[in-house]
Amino acid sequence: MTLHPPDQIAWAARVGARLQMLQASFADDDPAGRRGYIEEEIEREIREVPPSVRGAFLEALAERFPSWETAPTPPAVSAPAAPVAAVAAAPATPQSLVEQLAALAGSLSEETRWNLSQYLQQAGYAIAVTEAAAPPAASTEIPIELVRKLGLEPGVPLDHGRTLKLVAVLVDLVVTMDQLSWSVWKSLAPNSIVRRDPGATGDLRKLTGPYLLGDNEVSTAQITQLLDKTRQLIAGLLAAVGSTGEAFARQHLSRFSPPSIKEQAEADQGFFIGTEQKCWRKYIELFNATSGVAIENEIASIMVKYTENLILGGRPVSEP
Repeated sequence: MTLHPPDQIAWAARVGARLQMLQASFADDDPAGRRGYIEEEIEREIREVPPSVRGAFLEALAERFPSWETAPTPPAVSAPAAPVAAVAAAPATPQSLVEQLAALAGSLSEETRWNLSQYLQQAGYAIAVTEAAAPPAASTEIPIELVRKLGLEPGVPLDHGRTLKLVAVLVDLVVTMDQLSWSVWKSLAPNSIVRRDPGATGDLRKLTGPYLLGDNEVSTAQITQLLDKTRQLIAGLLAAVGSTGEAFARQHLSRFSPPSIKEQAEADQGFFIGTEQKCWRKYIELFNATSGVAIENEIASIMVKYTENLILGGRPVSEP
């Protein structure tokens, strides 16, 4: 086991906890889907790590999951000593480094190439691009809704670089909350009629990319509808959290209140048993019928009914 620096250990601990949460949240999904979420999470976290030490950071993360199988390292191929010494002795020149980087371009993703270009520009290797060579922007006009919500000055142009970075962060947040909220709801209310559309048409994660690329098969109305359903679900669950405790306490106190127990006890048969004895027997009967599982199910039922009523506006909430 390799001894890693504190920054690598802290990063691995944070990312490892996040991966464990994702694994638990999407336990009901198919293995391919869970693997996709985990891969996306690792790719997103590793972007903030300098490329020169990414291998060490990933190694620290892998040590937190010893059961993960890694591909065996191919055996080293022996080579003649003289050529190796010659290659090792030959110093790398800027021209050779550029040629090596250019040769790798075809095997790199567009995002990786973009990140590398940013590193080079920050290091002073900036390239002047004429207006004719620069890709034209689709639209520079800021939507009036965005101007009002953010308090922007009309007509002031946006910083496109920061806009894209903010979009990336917000998309990551929304997609994560969308997947997590519907996973929690599926666990709480598997038979509820409140559910997202099945298949790819209801998967925000699969529609966001094509929409941003201008795919005509994915409309703005479709994205808005999916986001609105998720917004209603999250709002319903959060509102239910604040009301469930009070509703459960009211039901519990009503069930175990002296008048309620006396009313139920008097309905029991037994002419030679006093009222106090009947009440005590009824209390013991109700207490024995109460368990941790029963309380958990009752709390979940209250949350589900409150959320459904809030979303559906009083319509029938559950399937038979």
